Amino acid sequence: MKLSKEKKYTILWLFFFAVNIIIIAAIAYREFHGKEHSTGPMLTKSGILYLSCGLFCLLVIFLTETVKCRLIMRGLGERITWRAAFETVALGRYYDALMPTGGGGQPFQIYWLTVNGYKAKTASAMPATYFITRQTASILLTLLIFLICRDTVSTSVRYAAYAGLFFCCIIPVTEFCFSLKPRTITALITRIVKLGVKIHVIKNPKTATEKAIHTLEQYHEGFILIAGNTKLSAALLVLSMLCRISLCCMPFLVLKIFGCQVTFGHVFPATVYIYSAVTLIPTPGNSGVSEGAFYLVFSEAGSSQVFWAMLLWRLLCYYSFLLAGLLIFGNRLFGKPAKYNSEQEESCSN
Repeated sequence: MKLSKEKKYTILWLFFFAVNIIIIAAIAYREFHGKEHSTGPMLTKSGILYLSCGLFCLLVIFLTETVKCRLIMRGLGERITWRAAFETVALGRYYDALMPTGGGGQPFQIYWLTVNGYKAKTASAMPATYFITRQTASILLTLLIFLICRDTVSTSVRYAAYAGLFFCCIIPVTEFCFSLKPRTITALITRIVKLGVKIHVIKNPKTATEKAIHTLEQYHEGFILIAGNTKLSAALLVLSMLCRISLCCMPFLVLKIFGCQVTFGHVFPATVYIYSAVTLIPTPGNSGVSEGAFYLVFSEAGSSQVFWAMLLWRLLCYYSFLLAGLLIFGNRLFGKPAKYNSEQEESCSN
C-alpha cells in the first residue's frame, strides 16, 4: 500500500511527537522517581520578576522580527502594515516549529505573501533576506561564544555544537559562493544530486536540482538587497542579534524563576552551545532533543525544579510560536483579515 505525501508527513510528525513525549516522560521519571520529598513547581516574588523578564524577551523576539519584516519590505519598495508584518513572521515561526531542523518557515512565508497580493519576486526576497540576516546573527553570536567560553559545557556537547555550526553555515556560504560563481555552484549541486541518486537518497534528480537552484536564486535576491544597502544591512543585523540574544536569555530566566542556583555567565553561553548542537537532529522545531539537551546541561544545578524550568522554557520559545500561528489562522477564518499591501488599502478605502 502506497501512502500519499500528506499521510507520510502526518505519520512522521506523530512519530516525532511521540518521541518528544517519551523523552519528557523519561526526564520526569529520572527527576522524581525514588524521591520521597519531591516538590512541584514553586514560584516566589523574585520568580514573578524573572517570569516578567522572560515574557519581555518573547515580546522582543516578535517585535524585532516584525520591525525587520517592515524594513525589508520598505527596502523592496513595498508597503506592509504592522499587523500584516507580525502575521508573516509569526507564521514563519509557526512553521519553523513544525518542520524538521526548525527551519521550514521561509517557504510558507513566500506562499503567504504571494496569496496576499505581493509579486513573486518580493514574496521570495523578503523571507530570504529575513533568513540570511537571522542566520548571520546566529553564526556570529555562536562564533563569539565558542571563542570566549570553551569550557562551559562537556566535550561531547561542545563538538556537537561545532558540527551544528558547520551545518548552519552551509546555506549562507553556498549563497555567497553562488553570487560570485553561479555556474560553478550549479555544477557542484548537479554532482551532489547525482551522488544522492547513486546512494538512493534522491529519486528525481531533475526536480531536486531545479528546486535547489531555485532556492539559491531566491536567497540571491535577498543577498543583493543586503549588499546594496549598508544602513539596512546594519539595522537588520542588529535586530537579528537582539532577537537571538533574547532567545538565549530565556533559559537563565526560567531557571531563576524556580530558584535554581545558576549564573548568567554560565547559562547564556551553554544555551548558545545547546542551540547549535540540536540543529543536527532533524525533529520538528528540534523538539525532544532540545528538552533532553537542556536537562543534560542544566541538571547539574542540583535542583528538582530544573524539570519545571525546562517545560516553561519550551512553552516560551516553542509552544508560544505554535499558539501564535494557530490564533492567526483562527482569526483568518473567523475574523477580519489584515490589510497587506498598498493596493489592498486603496481598494478598501474606495
